Amino acid sequence: MKIQFLIITILFSTFSFSQTKKNNLFKADIDVLVEEMEFMYAYDQTMREFTFYKTFDKSETNRIEELPDSLRAVELKKINFASDSLTRNIFKNYINPKDAEHTQRIIDITKKYGFPSMTRIKKYYKKDFADREFNPVILLIHSPKKYWEELKVMMKKEYDNGVISQCDYGYLLWQFTGRKSFQPMLDNGFEMAEKDGKPVLTSTCN
Repeated sequence: MKIQFLIITILFSTFSFSQTKKNNLFKADIDVLVEEMEFMYAYDQTMREFTFYKTFDKSETNRIEELPDSLRAVELKKINFASDSLTRNIFKNYINPKDAEHTQRIIDITKKYGFPSMTRIKKYYKKDFADREFNPVILLIHSPKKYWEELKVMMKKEYDNGVISQCDYGYLLWQFTGRKSFQPMLDNGFEMAEKDGKPVLTSTCN
């Protein structure tokens, strides 16, 4: 029994030292990392929004997104592309390659610093964010399939070590299982609630 306790103590101490080291590195490099991830996030969102709204004007995309569903549908119908070939080209040449590049970069960051969750970022980053919706989780929500198995293992470890929240883990697992079912989210911090007479997934995490 004493030997088992000693082994557990050693393992816990090793993890604590490793996580402390990652936290210190993360704190030291936080400004550079956030600037890089903000760029990746902005590229990710801006390119995808263009395929919906046919504009890079953020004020215009925000205006449309804030419309009621019925009016938004009317607006989107008016700005449809003449052909979907341009959308396919944007994804093939501008979005998909960068999704892969951004995913690999977040994997590399996670290996060195631990996953850059918003909770960890806000602990050390003292400036305003370029986009109030900025969240590195989104970069992995758009991860290509070839990374999913590696990411399942990596994010389970980050979750078990308390680096990411249960809801972030469930959201990511939904992506890594092909978005076939909401069950990974419902099993990890989400529940179905009613909003405006419609069932919507709602986070129970703080």
